[in-house]
Amino acid sequence: MLVSLVLAVAFSVLAVFFANYNQTVVQVSVFGYPAKGSLGVVIVVAVGLGVLLGVLVMLPSIVSRSWALIRHKRKIEDLQSALQQNYQKEIPPE
Repeated sequence: MLVSLVLAVAFSVLAVFFANYNQTVVQVSVFGYPAKGSLGVVIVVAVGLGVLLGVLVMLPSIVSRSWALIRHKRKIEDLQSALQQNYQKEIPPE
């Protein structure tokens, strides 16, 4: 978690420096609508949108894996309790 935070801060600082050094004004077309901005900002926004879309695409598999993990943990707990009950039945109390 800490490594991710450090990487995010480092990426943000680098993005600010990149945007600051690339101040040439460019015009882009976003869904048919023209937009003007500095080259650095346009590239940083495009990279940010790409990261966001990547996370959104990965989200269903992450959720399904976490649900599967919860089911497997629950099954392990059930099997361990059944094994413990069977073990207690086999050994009579002294």
